[in-house]
Amino acid sequence: MIRIASVLALTAMLMLPATARAQDADGPALITVTGKIGTPNRGGLDPFMDAYFNFQQKDFGKARTFTFAELKALPQRTVTANAEGWPGPVMATGPLLKDVMSAAGVNEDATVAFTAIDGYTVELDKAARAEQPWILAIEAGRKPLPLGGRGPAWLLHATGGAAVPSDEEARWVWSIILVEAK
Repeated sequence: MIRIASVLALTAMLMLPATARAQDADGPALITVTGKIGTPNRGGLDPFMDAYFNFQQKDFGKARTFTFAELKALPQRTVTANAEGWPGPVMATGPLLKDVMSAAGVNEDATVAFTAIDGYTVELDKAARAEQPWILAIEAGRKPLPLGGRGPAWLLHATGGAAVPSDEEARWVWSIILVEAK
């Protein structure tokens, strides 16, 4: 029941005019980066307009939002990833995580938490982020990742086509909408 309410709240939020969600006119915000950031482009949590974040009891004084166009404007990387139980490898494309974090003004030493639309959260510290060239995929198979699928953003890294075990795949958060720098 909570997941249904979360999805409905996010859907309503994404239907708001772009100016209500992001300062840029190139579409609604797909992901919001909060916490210890240096380059905010919006203010703090608005309990009414940020209904989903408020529902998830997230609070922030400033944030950096990214639209699809802003993520697409960053240098793109295509990776081939695979995990146990998948029907086969997936080619995913998006900016390097380090480039997104840099654009948000996140310190390299920060621990970063990635939260999906259903509240699933994974934290990666500096060492974990350095293990792989992580990307925030926004496309797979040359198509944007949809809500209700693995989008709007999917954290993953290349596996060279080899299937990684499920414990590694568990760090690959999909349907990311919130990133918190700690």
